[in-house]
Amino acid sequence: MRRLTAVAAMVLMAGCGSDVSTSSKAVSQLLENPGTAKYANVRTTPQGNVCGQVKSKDSSGNYGGYQSYVALKTADGFTAILDKDGNNAQVQAACGPALPQPVEAAVATSGWEVQIVQGSNMGALSDMTSRLVEHGFMASIAQRDGVTQVYLGPFADKAEAERKKAELMSGQGIEAVVVPHPVDAAK
Repeated sequence: MRRLTAVAAMVLMAGCGSDVSTSSKAVSQLLENPGTAKYANVRTTPQGNVCGQVKSKDSSGNYGGYQSYVALKTADGFTAILDKDGNNAQVQAACGPALPQPVEAAVATSGWEVQIVQGSNMGALSDMTSRLVEHGFMASIAQRDGVTQVYLGPFADKAEAERKKAELMSGQGIEAVVVPHPVDAAK
């Protein structure tokens, strides 16, 4: 069964020393239930800051909506700021205007995805997911039939998935294939 995989990508990156994983630790410290954090739209800025959106469960065990955040790079690591109401001037200055609420990948029941080809180019799973996220690709991880897979998507149509695959190969030299997104991925 598949879990929401963007979170898994961030969790697996913990400890690999990347700016994205280090910044996620600073952001998680601001959350009521850090172990349930789900990240979306994570990107780095030219100044080395990390911007994105995060949500987590409250004390009742319910997820709230996504909140924008910025993790400002400092000499000692990162200082995180949550934009709880969408109007935080520091977050907007560092990251731009608030993004719309992300659409959960787990809601999709069809479509297409770009699967990263398993092989020598994969390396450590945490290295691959960190590399993808740091270069603007929203990587997800799923356990399917006992095999861990890294993928991008799902995408609404095959042409969009093919464009993302071409961008991945030309920009990062990462081999991938376009495949149908499993219907049971929402479970």
